Amino acid sequence: MSILINIVLLLLVISLLTFIHELGHFLAAKAVKAKVFDFSVGFGLKIFSKKVGDTTYNLRVLPFGGFVKILGDGDPTSKKEDIKDEGNLKNKSKLAQIFVMLAGVTMNILLAVVFYTIFLSSSGWRLDIGSDYKDFNAVGAQVKTERVSDLPYETVEEGNAIQSGIYEKGYIKSVEGEEIDSFVQFKEVLSNFKKQAVLIEACDMEFECDVFSVLVDSEGKIGVYVGDNYTVYIDYSNNKVFGGFAHGINVLKLTGQVLGNLFSEAKETGDYSELSNTVSGPVGIYFVIDYFKTLGIYIFLGIIADLSLSLAVINLLPIPALDGGRAFILLIESIVRKDLNEKVENTIINISFIFLILLIIGIMFKDILNIEQLQSWFR
Repeated sequence: MSILINIVLLLLVISLLTFIHELGHFLAAKAVKAKVFDFSVGFGLKIFSKKVGDTTYNLRVLPFGGFVKILGDGDPTSKKEDIKDEGNLKNKSKLAQIFVMLAGVTMNILLAVVFYTIFLSSSGWRLDIGSDYKDFNAVGAQVKTERVSDLPYETVEEGNAIQSGIYEKGYIKSVEGEEIDSFVQFKEVLSNFKKQAVLIEACDMEFECDVFSVLVDSEGKIGVYVGDNYTVYIDYSNNKVFGGFAHGINVLKLTGQVLGNLFSEAKETGDYSELSNTVSGPVGIYFVIDYFKTLGIYIFLGIIADLSLSLAVINLLPIPALDGGRAFILLIESIVRKDLNEKVENTIINISFIFLILLIIGIMFKDILNIEQLQSWFR
């Protein structure tokens, strides 16, 4: 039953993202007075169909996504009356055509902004990003650091700490009477007492506290793993109106920073496996949905926003079959003031589309081969 629910949620999420995308193309085409022959919700056989003006609105049996058919967009126009038709998208200005091509991406971005706004409002307009990004330069927000507890620790087997009788897991409050604020301070204090016993005040997980005499080794260590007692978060509380939009930009910046770090590390080590795992398809999205569906509707909306933003970025790539590639071709045509042969253009688009399908299939196979690793990430 859980698997079935996950599959349905996966299809519904993909459906929502593609439907919003196609709705953007539809509304933009109507705005520039291009003829829209077909706007369909879903795929497959028609359940309901109604023609209004030039457009036939269809509800199809498989409610997963949708598509729009615009005169002059897609198959080469062969009928003379269609070629000369004012409603042919090809007869609109290049700016209007680019507007229609990029409208789907725009709608995906708007959906992400709306869902990010809902998500942030539910979390007090803040989002934890981890101590590794405390120096992150956020757009439209502030990066803040907040102390959340005393310094957490866990003893190492057979280390000096465990031999002293200290709690196996708990919090460090002070060393030799000096209150400990952070890991950095803790490390500095211990370095002053190498090969000496120090008095450490510690509390267990129930906050019962005591003082223990612990021997510091020659490296300034006592045999504990130390955690982080500070949280780093982005605060949008002073920018609630545009918080969703700003967060979308920050997500892209953070993603770029993470990918940049992974690429630099892969270049040094020659191991690109971890970098390749950042690219995933429907299989990876399935596990994301399986994990985040249990964390509440608001967090789930945040994940859908991430996916919508990712779809927008991918569609902006200058690949002929994608919106970004189509817009790029139109831009070049406007610069050279000459249209690319329609049949040649569609051949290029179809070849690149086949390439994309093969790429998606390759990514799916990669995910299936690494399915155990994907599962381990979301346990």
